[in-house]
Amino acid sequence: MPVVSDLAEFEKLRPAVEDLGYVWWGEYGLEGRRYCTLDDPLTVRRQVQLHCYGQGSSEITRHLAFRDYLRSHPDLAHAYDMEKVRCRDRHPLDSHAYGDCKSALVQKIEAEALSTLVGKA
Repeated sequence: MPVVSDLAEFEKLRPAVEDLGYVWWGEYGLEGRRYCTLDDPLTVRRQVQLHCYGQGSSEITRHLAFRDYLRSHPDLAHAYDMEKVRCRDRHPLDSHAYGDCKSALVQKIEAEALSTLVGKA
């Protein structure tokens, strides 16, 4: 998850990012995010998904809380891995449908992860 000091300045780098082979999706439904993807030119399979945020974005906290929560709950991490496999098998060539497929579990885990942060604050 790249974090940039200024999203407006990062926007100016769009041509350079696209020259590297990335598709620039803009916010793509999440305010304050710049979403870029890179597919393998031979297989057309998704290789990289970049969710770029500006420094200080609350989305950074959300992503890191999700990651840390899975690290501290291996059974839940395993369940998430199994859900990703299920969704990958259902949508092998559509990363956006894949994301939608696992969305309910991601939202559940995020809510749990963020509630633990509230308890620590």
